[in-house]
Amino acid sequence: MIDLALSNVKSGGLPFSAMIVNPKGEVIGKGVNQVAKKLDCTAHAEIQAIRAASRNQQNYRLHGATLIASGEPCALCYLAIRMAGITKIIILSDRYEAQKQGFDYLWSYHYLNSSFFYELEVVTLDNDRKLLPFQLARTHSTD
Repeated sequence: MIDLALSNVKSGGLPFSAMIVNPKGEVIGKGVNQVAKKLDCTAHAEIQAIRAASRNQQNYRLHGATLIASGEPCALCYLAIRMAGITKIIILSDRYEAQKQGFDYLWSYHYLNSSFFYELEVVTLDNDRKLLPFQLARTHSTD
């Protein structure tokens, strides 16, 4: 996950990556943030991963799948995750860590009702490399 995000930053993208695994643990979709590259404000990593998984599974419903993301999803992505039927999310960096690294999307959560999160299982992993994509992105933006 981290290497996918690092690769995206190195190619001029943002430090967000996501993958979706089925209940057997097999990767069924991957995505990186391609908002600037595709000129599409919805081309977030999580949505790109959902699109890929849906194509691979030939189904827009991804019940039982788990989404793993380099950064906590924004409100748009949380909505797409719910619409796809995904109920488990594993994140490496939460929204506050992303904000501290210069990626502030906290405003997006104002559009969600707090009860929205009750049906989701969100787990944050502890990883000593989790901030590397954000740090590399900051370095690239100052070049």
